[in-house]
Amino acid sequence: MEPTFIHHLQPFLQQAWKNSTFEHPASVQEKVIPAVLDGRDVIAAAPTGSGKTLAYLLPVLDRMDPGKQTVQAVILAPSKELVMQIQEEAGKWSQGSGIRSIPLIGGANVKRQIEKLKKHPHLVIGTPGRILELIHQKKLKMHEVKMMVLDEGDQLLGKEYSRTVGQIVKSAMRDCQLLLFSATLPDAAAHKAMEQMKEPLLIRIAKEEARSPVEHIYIVSSDPRDKIEQLRKIARMGVRGLVFFNNSSFGVKKVT
Repeated sequence: MEPTFIHHLQPFLQQAWKNSTFEHPASVQEKVIPAVLDGRDVIAAAPTGSGKTLAYLLPVLDRMDPGKQTVQAVILAPSKELVMQIQEEAGKWSQGSGIRSIPLIGGANVKRQIEKLKKHPHLVIGTPGRILELIHQKKLKMHEVKMMVLDEGDQLLGKEYSRTVGQIVKSAMRDCQLLLFSATLPDAAAHKAMEQMKEPLLIRIAKEEARSPVEHIYIVSSDPRDKIEQLRKIARMGVRGLVFFNNSSFGVKKVT
């Protein structure tokens, strides 16, 4: 059964939902999407894997006008990996719409990114440092950005990124709709976000409320040296995923 909010989205998104494997919307999507479509600023806290990305991506894509040759929305994320995940989802859900999205991440060739900006993308997804750098260079025009998303907002409003993010927010339109999503939302981060928003709607999704089709498992390795072999076995299964290390020197070893 299709959720009610789907019928308020553009046809290409309705079709993408029909083509997806989702039988029911996640709780965060049911609560967030109608509010965003109504133009509300939103602060949403929901567990990892609860469907937060689509909760903001669907209404953001819905608001895009492919006929305009301007950046209309910006999504900020604290890591290159998360930016690329969001870019992949944006590409999948915007198929056939004419909407162009590009990732802008630190460490990548800035000249190539500037060339991509010259092709007039509608949606920009990036890390704060690179986004602000391109704004200062006047390569990324923010005067028609009507929506901005802070993904993993607790990190983006922390000490490392807070000042940079604040400058990016101020560079957009005064009535820019601001959305913040996070798995954890300390009171300090929530208050800091509210200071930059217009009467935001605060939504918190409890773990028990977050329905997710993702199955979580863990593998115990009695000897740390066994972890490499476990990774090799998982890689041979064709599983896609990210591997996190707490030691950078460990991460340079190639798993084949």
